[in-house]
Amino acid sequence: MKTHRVLFLVLVLGVPGLITFGQGKATSPAKRQATLDLAAKLLAPRTDPAAALPAGMVNPFNPTASRKPGISSPSAGNDRELLEKIVARITPSGAMMMRGHPILLLGEKKLKVGDTLTINFEGADYVVVITEINPTSFKVRLNREEVTRPIKSGKAP
Repeated sequence: MKTHRVLFLVLVLGVPGLITFGQGKATSPAKRQATLDLAAKLLAPRTDPAAALPAGMVNPFNPTASRKPGISSPSAGNDRELLEKIVARITPSGAMMMRGHPILLLGEKKLKVGDTLTINFEGADYVVVITEINPTSFKVRLNREEVTRPIKSGKAP
């Protein structure tokens, strides 16, 4: 136990002392000025950071930039129409109750309320949230818009 304390003290007190011991040499003013110039260059704000990106790359911090050429990001007014098109791609095989909770069946996937589903639509990935599951329908949300869709079983009536 005592050796652990000694080792701890040597590491805590000795290592920083050894590091600073070797730094006793003074640097020349020219070398310091070169370091200060480099730091000023690195810290200087850029006027147009998007201009520095290679061609074909999209600035991830620009919300108005499209993800792929020819595909514009949806505006708030188009969320409802977009969600209806996206939800048309979701084809559940049914719904069931498991341990008292409703489950939406999508092939091998079993989704519950609150789960997310990523749908690729026109080259962009959209994440929708399952907000409600009933025996005959389910509800999904994209941003602030919600759409209810029926669950169509594969069986003929």
